[in-house]
Amino acid sequence: MTERMPRSGAGATILVVDDHEPNRFALGSVLGRAGYRLLEAGSSAEALAVLHGADPLPELAIIDVRLPGVSGFELARQIAADPKLPRIPIVHISAEANDAHDRIQGLKGGASAYLASPVAPEELLATVGMALSAGREAQAARDERRFAFELQQAFLPPAEKLASLRGIDLAVGYEPAMERSQLGGDFYAAFAVERGVLLAVGDVAGHSLAAATIMVELRHVLRAYALESHEPRHILQLMDRLLVHFHPEVTATMCLVVLDVHSGAMEIANAGHLPPLVVSPDGQARYLPVHGPLLGLDLAHKPATPARLELDQVLLMVTDGLIERPRIDLADSLEELRQRAADTPCIPHTLRDALLRHYSTDTEDDIALLAVRRQPIEST
Repeated sequence: MTERMPRSGAGATILVVDDHEPNRFALGSVLGRAGYRLLEAGSSAEALAVLHGADPLPELAIIDVRLPGVSGFELARQIAADPKLPRIPIVHISAEANDAHDRIQGLKGGASAYLASPVAPEELLATVGMALSAGREAQAARDERRFAFELQQAFLPPAEKLASLRGIDLAVGYEPAMERSQLGGDFYAAFAVERGVLLAVGDVAGHSLAAATIMVELRHVLRAYALESHEPRHILQLMDRLLVHFHPEVTATMCLVVLDVHSGAMEIANAGHLPPLVVSPDGQARYLPVHGPLLGLDLAHKPATPARLELDQVLLMVTDGLIERPRIDLADSLEELRQRAADTPCIPHTLRDALLRHYSTDTEDDIALLAVRRQPIEST
């Protein structure tokens, strides 16, 4: 392995992999004059050794297809599959393997581009610039997603903390969407209030860091309003006003339940969210008919709907990422969820685990879920 410093500039580091030194020199000369820092390798094994020892890591690899031993195609696959390496854009280059089959194989293997050698300097630099730009944008999106996910996880209370809530058996779950999607604003909340326990699930519209940060903001004000003993409808009205004033371009859904853990009496207020589901141990499940406008539309919210949760029943609250799928009617998805919940043992943790196991494999949206059952409270 050799390293060639650029004549000028401080561009990205690029790894050039070719078993012919004159080819490496020709590519390196063009890239070096353009301000790039060069690392070189003459084989796949040498390239992997360079990648594992480089500091900083290359932002791009230009790989010859016809390498001795392990081919350039296979090297690209090994780089992509190596858990110790970041995602590095690949540009394949070849003087021989340039028919349609070769190009398709390279691009299907994850390469950003495929060049025929010898390549004009202008084409090389344009291709490298394009691949670097796309790679940096992809990395920025991954960094934003990771930061937003960490932010969201930091503000979602862990299950062990919620287990201390008196009078209820509670199971919560959060599953991020698949890697290709950005993080959304789904959340759950459960905490003691003067009248019992407040339970909530919500979803800020959009998939971005902004959605996640607004979610954190709403969770904070939810706690503040609830601890001031506002009734559920008034809490939604205040949160609606907050969005309209500070985030007029944002809407959110939320379902709030204040549960009296002694009597089972519930006050339920809904702002455009999926209705909560009451699951009984006899295999019955029914949605509670609670509806209301989205948060962020500056509309009046209805008084809370009264209901009751018996000791052996489970209240299930979910965000729409659990069940919404393209080209499937929401009513059909809700009915499938109802039937699946009815067929599952009426235990919060069992119900949560079964639903997440079934629904979280192919969702393109985040999922937040809350399942609660009352526990007998001995009189003191």
